[in-house]
Amino acid sequence: MSLIIKSGGREVAARKTDEPLLAAIQAAGIPIEASCGGRGVCGRCSVFLEHGTYKIFDETVEVNSGERREELACVTRVASADARVAVPRQTFAESAGARIETEIVLPEFKSNPAVHRGEIVNGSAVKRALGIAVDIGTSTVVAALVDCETGNVIDRASRFNQQVLRADDVASRIAQCGCAENVRALQQLVIAHTINPLIEEICERNDLRPEEIFAAAIAGNTTMSHLFLGLSPFSIGTLPFTPVARKYPEIAAAKLGLRVHPAAPVFVVPCASGYVGGDIVADIHVTGLPAQSGLCLLADIGTNGEMALAENGKILACATAAGPAFEGAGLLHGCRAISGAIEHIEFEKDLHFRCKVIGDSQPVGFCGSAAIDFIACGMESELINTMGRFDIDLLKSRGRYKHVRVRNGWSHGCCVVDGFETSTGEPLVITELDVSQILKAKAAIYAGLKTMMHLRGKHPRDLDRVILAGGFAKHIRLANAIKIGLLPPVAMENFEIVGNGSLAGAVLALADTTSRDAYAQLIDAPEIVELNLVPEFATFFADALALPYLEPEEFEDKVAT
Repeated sequence: MSLIIKSGGREVAARKTDEPLLAAIQAAGIPIEASCGGRGVCGRCSVFLEHGTYKIFDETVEVNSGERREELACVTRVASADARVAVPRQTFAESAGARIETEIVLPEFKSNPAVHRGEIVNGSAVKRALGIAVDIGTSTVVAALVDCETGNVIDRASRFNQQVLRADDVASRIAQCGCAENVRALQQLVIAHTINPLIEEICERNDLRPEEIFAAAIAGNTTMSHLFLGLSPFSIGTLPFTPVARKYPEIAAAKLGLRVHPAAPVFVVPCASGYVGGDIVADIHVTGLPAQSGLCLLADIGTNGEMALAENGKILACATAAGPAFEGAGLLHGCRAISGAIEHIEFEKDLHFRCKVIGDSQPVGFCGSAAIDFIACGMESELINTMGRFDIDLLKSRGRYKHVRVRNGWSHGCCVVDGFETSTGEPLVITELDVSQILKAKAAIYAGLKTMMHLRGKHPRDLDRVILAGGFAKHIRLANAIKIGLLPPVAMENFEIVGNGSLAGAVLALADTTSRDAYAQLIDAPEIVELNLVPEFATFFADALALPYLEPEEFEDKVAT
């Protein structure tokens, strides 16, 4: 048997043909995602079968020349000679053209740097007080070169966390950590294959050697921090969800294999609990949440929905498993926010779609912000009802209906972009199953914040202020997020978007080391809400699966338009 793989304008002869296509493609050096571990559930490894006979689960499928069939690489095997497959760009785990949030807002601080000019560190003279700050997100990683004496960010770089090659979300990565070998593999993916290349990229642009960086500070959720340090997060996945450690001693970079000066001390922002990590601790500190007046919600919406609610100095905090749907995972034509991704959609009842695409490229798929727009516009145009179902007659009357083959059978679909307009030549479709995936993610977020409000005897509309951290919040249309019931019904002027608070916290740890004491104190400040132990959470979640909520009065008085 032989297999030719088409990818990015080139053709590669596969070395492996007796394993699933996923293994053959990865062995050919093509960075295709397998974020569910090849179980056929995440939808990230979608490829086009262009010629040959294939075994898909237990079904034998023949594709003739000139035909195309979209399937998941992890569940497909070659069963004939002269097979040809094409790998679309949206399945790559690469960051070229990706939109990853790197902007930060620092609070006022007094300079107390982690490293000074003129010092001698392990025999090396410090000519410039340079440090590297890193935000390790579940999906994306950002590194910033920092002048530790001023706090100025000199340069920054970002890429997808290469752990997505093994698993998309925190729970999936935790599940892999029952053995030390997998912990080491995940640690290598984040350090050797993600952070070190970012450091090298920054150094090359700034005519530096990595050895001229004399300090490092890291912020991330609890699982990411554990994996960075080589600690198993397995205990976080089982009751009582406790991490190995909440505070982490400084460690020399050489012991981690971090590509800076070998003796550079590496500081990791401590975590509050198994699911309330150093990233939200950093968010809380840099936004001054404990000192905010009134009732204030801080939310970092991403693969994990981490939130903190403050009132009169008292803080509740929780994390809710939104999953990667907001990043396109699990959607038929979903993708991350890369070049060619549709980031915004507008339409009315005539179903004439107006799409905004990231970069100068033909569209390749939909990222999470576009899916939110689609649902919000669908509600207004009466294409989508309160339960997330399509008006099939409307779709057919406008020539937009597609009956789409999905992983578990068939789904009704809406053709948003015709095939002649896309980079793959195939139409881009949003299905009812896609809508349900987004509704589950938004329900998890809204039910989490509503649960915290409930424990305070308040309603989400009682919020005086909502602070949104992270890249996803910066790029969604707030009005549409409120319309579908993702964010609370609060006036627009009461929202504040602060960018990457986790990265800001890491930068601050380099420029003002007294902030490290503040982080250590903050981890005991919030009362951690374990949502699974609050009976009302399940009810709130079920009600939030409707658009915008099962009880119409929940959003009846909304003032954000």
